[in-house]
Amino acid sequence: AERFEASDVVSAVSYPGLPSHPGHAVAKRQMRRFGSVVSMTFESAAKAEAFIDAAQYIVPSTSFGGVHTTAERRARWGDSVPEGFVRLSVGCEPFDALWADIERALGAI
Repeated sequence: AERFEASDVVSAVSYPGLPSHPGHAVAKRQMRRFGSVVSMTFESAAKAEAFIDAAQYIVPSTSFGGVHTTAERRARWGDSVPEGFVRLSVGCEPFDALWADIERALGAI
């Protein structure tokens, strides 16, 4: 989440583990870990789709629950979120390989 927050192509990040999250203090008191779902907003639907499409390890999915990294642009299904909003569920892939893939996908935007 911190790395997404530092990215030039991500305009907003929502993750309770970030000190910038409005519910961070409550989450810190109530949770041992902050979970594996990170939400981010890109400038447009096209950029959000480009990010998901460019990633080798991220599988587009409408629901989460598997062990692999999945992502979904929720506005596609009529959710009341910005067009560039993406939910990312981090899976079991090795971190270094997954992050390298994510950096490459961010760079493709």
